[in-house]
Amino acid sequence: MIDRRSIRIAAVVGLCFLLTSTGYLAWTYHIMALTQAPLSEVVTLIAGYLLQAAGLFLFALLLWRREDMIRFSMYAALAMHMLCLVPAVLGTSLLQALVFGLIQNLLIGWIGGYYLYRLARDTDTAGSPMALGIGYAGSIVLTWLLSLIGKEAPWHWYGTLAICLLLTVVTCASLHCAQPFEEAAQEPAAPPFNLQLPKKMSFGKFLLLAGALVFLFSIVNSCGFGFPSGDLENGIDLAFFRLFYAAGLLIAGVVNEKNRRYGAVCAVTALVIPFLMLAIRGEPVSLMIFWALSYFTFGFYTVYRIALFSDIAREKKLLWLSGAGLMIGRAGDAAGEALCLALSEKHLVLIGISAVLFMVSLLLFFHVYRFLYLPEARRQRGEREIFNHFSARHDLSPREREVLRFLLEEKTNKEIAEELSISEGTVKFHIHNLL
Repeated sequence: MIDRRSIRIAAVVGLCFLLTSTGYLAWTYHIMALTQAPLSEVVTLIAGYLLQAAGLFLFALLLWRREDMIRFSMYAALAMHMLCLVPAVLGTSLLQALVFGLIQNLLIGWIGGYYLYRLARDTDTAGSPMALGIGYAGSIVLTWLLSLIGKEAPWHWYGTLAICLLLTVVTCASLHCAQPFEEAAQEPAAPPFNLQLPKKMSFGKFLLLAGALVFLFSIVNSCGFGFPSGDLENGIDLAFFRLFYAAGLLIAGVVNEKNRRYGAVCAVTALVIPFLMLAIRGEPVSLMIFWALSYFTFGFYTVYRIALFSDIAREKKLLWLSGAGLMIGRAGDAAGEALCLALSEKHLVLIGISAVLFMVSLLLFFHVYRFLYLPEARRQRGEREIFNHFSARHDLSPREREVLRFLLEEKTNKEIAEELSISEGTVKFHIHNLL
């Protein structure tokens, strides 16, 4: 269940993502107006993604060395992002839009690093995926609503910049107002996994393994869904189809909140869709189906790659790792786009390479899965067996079993009464019988 702390962080995530995604989409459309594919895709999807990854890396470096400078750096990043966005969107020359747009992408990465750091620091294990899903999904829905306001009007670009300026002011104000109320990071009540590595594998090697998994997942996803600018020119409404992304994010947040193992399995299963889309591209399949499926399944993978490293950062108290999932993912996204462009005329070769990468991804996934989730699954299964044996041995009634389970979760009599819709007196009666 998401708590107030998680709701506050969801708002921070949503504001930051709304600002950066609105600016990025405006810049992307402007670059497409100034030049043709494949140069527009090289600029926006390869160079842009790589600079976002660089921004995430630089933020992690500052977080590792000087955590006390994080808040000030965020104010500076927001201001510089807005200053760069104006010439990036209004620039009449390709060089001007390119230079300021790439700096803008570097700052997008920095801002992303900040809200992922807050996500890992200020939410517990259960609330983290839901806060991420709600924040991202909410901003996507707002982006779509904003896109409906005079999209073809002459003042469209100025309206976009005005909205981004307002979002920048609101985000800065929210950070300032939240400062007196920030609480110390709370310990997760129920870790999503119990990381148990064999003696021959160090934690550093495991991080490389997890990073390679996210990197390969990103390449396979990008190969299947290369964000073709030609589709946008043929009438595809990017803001509308991102609503399917929002739906995937919300469902993925719920699944990961309930059980990280289920979220991981859903992510690797969802990766099949981009691969299938790559295989059937060029066939008489509706572009709308292609975009809707691709964006919907991408939501599961987005939550997984962020939650994976966020959980590791929280459990190991290495908060500078909180943005590593998105950083590595962005580098993989860029590599996948580059592979698509390089093999655009060799479709069968691209399918073959993607198939090999997909199989390697599966092998890596089950390797990581074995270290992260199987030990915890065995522990939970053992606890259930002990609980059931104890309950049967002492002939506990179904209601007594429910009360005992809540007691083991350290809930108070009042909380148990609310959960079971009974009075506190009845709870005390059952506890007396248990004792």
